[in-house]
Amino acid sequence: MEEYLDIADQCLELGYPALKLHAWGDARRDARLCVALRQHVGADVDLMYDGSAGFDLADAIYLGHALDEAGYRWYEEPMREFSITAYRWLSERVKVPLLVAETSDGAHFNTADFTGSGCATYVRVSTMLKGGVTGALRIAHLAESFGLRAEVHGMGAAHRNLCMAIPNTTYYESLVWTNPVVRESCVDAHGLVHAPTTPGTGTLQELPHVPWKV
Repeated sequence: MEEYLDIADQCLELGYPALKLHAWGDARRDARLCVALRQHVGADVDLMYDGSAGFDLADAIYLGHALDEAGYRWYEEPMREFSITAYRWLSERVKVPLLVAETSDGAHFNTADFTGSGCATYVRVSTMLKGGVTGALRIAHLAESFGLRAEVHGMGAAHRNLCMAIPNTTYYESLVWTNPVVRESCVDAHGLVHAPTTPGTGTLQELPHVPWKV
């Protein structure tokens, strides 16, 4: 836990305005960490938690209550996304907003079913899992029509451009890989990512997850 809190301090000193946790996958231990992080950074820092599909419904409910009490912005993918019904049950039992449809099959069609179930406040978009840029924009437009936000999943030039193209999104996701923390080069000292001033989405090397054909 001490290392998590130390990394949080480093990120804030580097200008990041918000923090998202991936933790151990133990609902009670993760709940203690999430509460401790809120107490450590104070009320003004935006916090999110990503469960990486590590829990069943009972543990997801337990952790969701802790996240709500700690004022987290969203609760991301706590369970596997095979069952939309399970997510609907979770949304009826916890108050923290759910971010859903990250790894589910079916691109915007499946996201539409998540949205129709009433469990979603945020939905995930990306080029990797949602049919490329076209699929991501379809999901973003779908979410906007229901007053939801479409949060861009992952780093890289394509996802920076998606953030610029989607008005109903909140953050560009910049992963922290090391301790000491090294800020991603596209993020400035104020925690901002700027729109490109040249044509295109970046070099082939910056887009390792996007299929290309010649």
